[in-house]
Amino acid sequence: MSHKPRFLIAAHPTRGVDVGAQAAIWDHIREARHEGLAVLLISADLDELIGLSDTLRVIYNGKLVADADPATITPRSSAPP
Repeated sequence: MSHKPRFLIAAHPTRGVDVGAQAAIWDHIREARHEGLAVLLISADLDELIGLSDTLRVIYNGKLVADADPATITPRSSAPP
């Protein structure tokens, strides 16, 4: 990140990569957060979202339909009945 950005948008950043690359990408996102960047993470991987997010928001059909605290949610608790 050579130009001192203020925010990072990461859409499905680890889709299709191996485990080693996934860990490196997650480290880069964590470092960006640590440096004060605002990060918008868009992902279908709930574990990724839980592990990297301060707040979770769910948008469905263009509408905000849920909020969740990643400290209290698990992939199991978010599954439909």
